[in-house]
Amino acid sequence: MNPTKRRFLVYGGAAVVALGFGLLRASQTRAVGGEGIEHKIMTVAEMQAEGGLIVDIRTPEEWADTGVIEGAELVTFEGADSFLAEVGPKLSEGQDLILICRSGNRTARAAQALAGKLPNRIVSIDGGMKAQIASGYRPVAVN
Repeated sequence: MNPTKRRFLVYGGAAVVALGFGLLRASQTRAVGGEGIEHKIMTVAEMQAEGGLIVDIRTPEEWADTGVIEGAELVTFEGADSFLAEVGPKLSEGQDLILICRSGNRTARAAQALAGKLPNRIVSIDGGMKAQIASGYRPVAVN
């Protein structure tokens, strides 16, 4: 193989790898459905380090079944107004509201319902508790 062709293949391959990595990172954080809403893949450690208010919006039966994230608020999402009445006083100005459910579907819908009702950024955790447990996180039992 001549040197020019080899150089083209090496640089072209590196560009493809870099593009693929960029697309992977872009898929991990995506703003969808409105201002102030993000759908992200995050570990529990990343959620806790970010300092947001972590709220598990599943049902009490689900909390008992799998356990919960230590320190998370447990508030079943039944509607934006009732949810904000309970969670709003616990949310500091500028603090992210981090929502987690079983798989990420309910948090996406809850984030949509909450959009525009509070000035805080809303983070919907893609993959939910299923992804956290699959990655090795050990939830704590509900007291």
